[in-house]
Order: sequence, then C-alpha cells, then structure tokens
Amino acid sequence: MELDIIYNEDCLKGLKELPDHCIDLVVTDPPYLISATNGGGTINKVKKLNESLKDLTTVDITKGYDIELFNAEFVRVMKEINIYLWCNKVQIPDYFNFYVNRLGCKFDIICWHKTNALPTYSNKYLSDTEYCLYFRKGKGKCFPQTYEDAKTFYIAPINHADKKLFGHPTIKPLDFTEKVIRNSSREGEIILDPFLGSGTTAVAAVNTNRHYIGFELDPGYFDIACSRLDDAERERERERERERETKNHHNRVADNGNRKE
Repeated sequence: MELDIIYNEDCLKGLKELPDHCIDLVVTDPPYLISATNGGGTINKVKKLNESLKDLTTVDITKGYDIELFNAEFVRVMKEINIYLWCNKVQIPDYFNFYVNRLGCKFDIICWHKTNALPTYSNKYLSDTEYCLYFRKGKGKCFPQTYEDAKTFYIAPINHADKKLFGHPTIKPLDFTEKVIRNSSREGEIILDPFLGSGTTAVAAVNTNRHYIGFELDPGYFDIACSRLDDAERERERERERERETKNHHNRVADNGNRKE
C-alpha cells in the first residue's frame, strides 16, 4: 500500500484496492444533501438563494451520497472505527442510524459556528452552523492535549480567502483539520480522506507528521490539491532543516561548555 499519495478517481472504486484494517483515522467532507438550490426568490430581500448556492450546484455537491454504501467501505479499511464526517443537519439521522444504532459507536458532535453566514433566514433559522460528527469504537481514540483542542464549538468566519485561493466552495479550515488529526491519531499514522477536494486533510496530515491517502474525482481540485501538497511538503522540509540546525547549534554550545569545564 503506497502512502502519501492522492488519486484522481472515484473513491468507492479506489478504496476497494486498499486492504482491510489499514487506516488509523478518516477525516472527510462528503457531499451534503441540500434540497433548495434553485428557488429564484429572495431571502428577506437580501440575497437570492440560487445565487448564494450556485457555486455548490456547479460542482455537483448538493445531492448527498449513499451513506450506507460508502461508510461500509470506510469501516472496512479502518483498523477500528475512528472517523470525522462533515455534514449538514439533514444528514445527521442517517449517520447516527449507521454508526450509533447499528455499530454501537461512541460519538461527539463538533460545531463550526460561522460568524459571517449568509442572511438566509426566510422561514427558517440561519445556516450558520456546520457539523462535524466524530464516531469511534475502542479505547485511546480521542486524546486532546489542550483545553482549546478539546472544545466542541469552533467559532470562525467562512474562510473566503481560502475559497478564492483554492477555488473550492466548501473548503474547511486547516487549523480545525489539524486539531482533529492531533486529537485522534499519533505521528506516523495513516489518515484517509475519500473526498479530498482541494487537499486540506492531506496538507494537515503533512503539517502534523502523519501519512495520508486521498481520493478526489474532480481533475481541477485534484491538481489544486497536488500543488498545495507540494508547497506543504517543501515547507515541512524547511522546518525540519531549521530544527536540525537548531539542534546542531545546541550540541555545539554544549560541547564547548564541556571542554571549558
């Protein structure tokens, strides 16, 4: 099994090439199920719903996916169930039915509260929260090292800068992704993202000294992910070189001190 690689192919096809029980942690952002994407009306006379969601329909990520079919394959490749799944609220019951009711997993619900959400509150509450569901079985899966890392409520604006830079309409925050990887895996372990998008999970794995495997069907996002990973790996190598230089400097200072004594 090759590590530190991403594939430009359908993840359901690609996952079947992976052996059983080879993955330590899955972190992924599958397609959401969004029912209203072309109403044409106004949202409290502020924005049109079809305009606010046009970028999602363009890349065809509003129709959801077969949760049972795909997640059965995720479970097969994991050593033990240890998975973070981004979703919207209408998908939560299906995930809980699969992981909690059927498989008996422990769970946490981590919320990203967006401080600059679109004013889409016509006959509903604001869509200012996204959900990251964490399911696990077995011991030693969740071990935050700091109070901040242990929080289940993440407050940050929609990251428009990354959206523009990397061209993905639902890109997730890199610092959040690094946090959950630190919390639920150890250095040197293998992180899988079957819906890699523009590469955030793989970049977070590089930044936290983990291995990664990713799948992305869209050629454009695949190319962006490859470019981001090249940059991340070069920066990580520069950091290692700086760490080596610092260590060598300290050793030289210690040696000089010992000779003077």
